[in-house]
Amino acid sequence: MVERSIPYNATHLVGDTYVVPGLTNSGFIRGLAVDTCEDEAPFAGIGVDRLAITHGHADHFAIGHVLRDAGARVSVGRDDASLVENPDINIRGMFSWAKPGDFLTTKLFRGEPCAVDDYVEDWDDARATPVPLPGHTLGHYGFLTADGALFTGDALYLKDLWERHPLPYAIDPGEVVRSLERIRALDCSWLVPGHGYPIERAVAEEHIDYHVEQIRAIKELLLTRLVKPHTTEEAIALVSRERGLRENPASYWLAVTTVKGFLGDMLNAGALEFYVHEHAGWWKTA
Repeated sequence: MVERSIPYNATHLVGDTYVVPGLTNSGFIRGLAVDTCEDEAPFAGIGVDRLAITHGHADHFAIGHVLRDAGARVSVGRDDASLVENPDINIRGMFSWAKPGDFLTTKLFRGEPCAVDDYVEDWDDARATPVPLPGHTLGHYGFLTADGALFTGDALYLKDLWERHPLPYAIDPGEVVRSLERIRALDCSWLVPGHGYPIERAVAEEHIDYHVEQIRAIKELLLTRLVKPHTTEEAIALVSRERGLRENPASYWLAVTTVKGFLGDMLNAGALEFYVHEHAGWWKTA
């Protein structure tokens, strides 16, 4: 095996910070990996001593178990640790804890379990600083490297990505907006999203603004259309149709969670009302 100091396909970003491209972008900072790509080859012989996972979706820790077996300590937020150690929990949660078949589940949530050694809340590593960015999941964190590069995981979707994913998965849209504003307030030179490409801080504002505006547009859609009461299923179909989602089982179930996230957030804010009639849940504008 050839020994290397950085992954062979890594792109230098700034200082000691590198980006390892893939379906999920990974960071590499002097032996610290942030998330993983889907391929273990770039990390072979590198000697990763720590893996920081932004959140508990399997596409972000695809080869985590391989790096841990090779000696890396694995860190993840306390609220997402169980999803990393047992990805089936996340899948069951989407189905109200029932057992779905693979046909109904996006492959991004299916993966190899990875043991967790410590929580990000107990972090003590000068190579990067954790930044809480919940909303996509409960325990989502970004990592700001000592060189000023922020790995945002799935807290920020670039404008380009919205064209392919017009309803990004989120369990709490209100928290997503607060996390985006936290990103906006940070002093950093680069942002590296989990999916897409690195952007300089100077152009980050337009992507943050666009993400916030899309969330507002979805809320406005619900406020406007739920003047006429809709069942939960009708509200999910409404948002899916208006956002141009593909009609397939995996897209549907991702939309179920995300639209319920919007409904719950707006209910808590007093913008919507909920009631049960004819054994169905109904939503209407308050």
